[in-house]
Amino acid sequence: MTHGYAVCHAEKWRAECVRAGAFARLLVAKRTVSIPHVQISGNGGGESERVLVVRAGALGDTLMATPVIRRLRNAAPDREVDLLCSVGGASLLRNNRYISQIYTMRLRNLPHFVSLEKRRLAKKIRDRNYSFAVLLESAPRYRELLERASLREIRGFTEASFDPSQHSIVNNLRAAGFPESGSSDLEMDLSASDSAARWAANALARLPKPWIGVHAGYGPGSKKKDQTERLKGWTCDNFIQVARELIGRGASIVLTGSIGDLGICQTIASSLPADRVLVCAGQTSVDQLVGVIHALDLFISVDSGPAHMAAALGTPLVVLWGPAILAQVRPLSATTPIRILNANVPCAPCYGTPLMNQCTRNICMEQILPPAVVSAALDLLGR
Repeated sequence: MTHGYAVCHAEKWRAECVRAGAFARLLVAKRTVSIPHVQISGNGGGESERVLVVRAGALGDTLMATPVIRRLRNAAPDREVDLLCSVGGASLLRNNRYISQIYTMRLRNLPHFVSLEKRRLAKKIRDRNYSFAVLLESAPRYRELLERASLREIRGFTEASFDPSQHSIVNNLRAAGFPESGSSDLEMDLSASDSAARWAANALARLPKPWIGVHAGYGPGSKKKDQTERLKGWTCDNFIQVARELIGRGASIVLTGSIGDLGICQTIASSLPADRVLVCAGQTSVDQLVGVIHALDLFISVDSGPAHMAAALGTPLVVLWGPAILAQVRPLSATTPIRILNANVPCAPCYGTPLMNQCTRNICMEQILPPAVVSAALDLLGR
């Protein structure tokens, strides 16, 4: 494709966006955010080797990339490891001591030839002169970005095929060039900042212990409609029943989530004693949410990013598991006590299949009953 041809088509695409009223919104969001973290110097005053890890998924996906980052750094302590991830992922990992620099990409689906953000990002990547990149995304747009940035070597699932029988962390490590992994290699890295820990302590101070977090929501705002009745969702009545039982055993309930989960959390909270419940949904930054989860004595969640956060932070965890692929993406830790409740219905897992979009009744979640959740919670609390 010649330069003139590309420009012509870009201008046509821009004109169509303007007519649709969308181009102005795209311009506002087309920014590349670069967050410096740890400054690492090489031996003898020379430049350190640099490696880029690419994982731009949701919070749980981002956390499952942290074992790769740690392994890359530990394999060569003078190496700088940078990360390209989502905006939420950047907020989650801004305190990660193994990461030198973070890039974010907001409009990942926009074609490269019309994306100012991607062109700027490709230049930044090219200027960093990476030895290689570890690509933990399968969508072609990410490989295209790295190729346009003239990466000398790309390691990913094209080079080391994804094994569906193995956990995603194991597959991520294999893609990065680490075929053998022990249990300690699979631990995810996450820590609460001092400010987040103080915020959480102040927010929870009025509640009697033990503090039990309940996370009823999942996914982005576009999936919030009828969320408790679909896919990974569990009904508000079920959560209320569990919360009442645990409050009756002396616990307090902390309801976490995004602003999109606020309605669900308010519904649950309205049926509980006001002096034994705190609604944090929509009230915390990602960093503050890390602080809250770290402070809890127990976390109960549907399959969600915060469930992975609890596993990484060492907070005992009960997960209500439905349609996702348990072998590949369950919260994983050799040190955090985790109970996964799974009804094992015939139609699950359905993620990534046509059945997922056809599902009108999530029996995989319906068949997880409140008494089983209470029993698992009390067991982890030692009661």
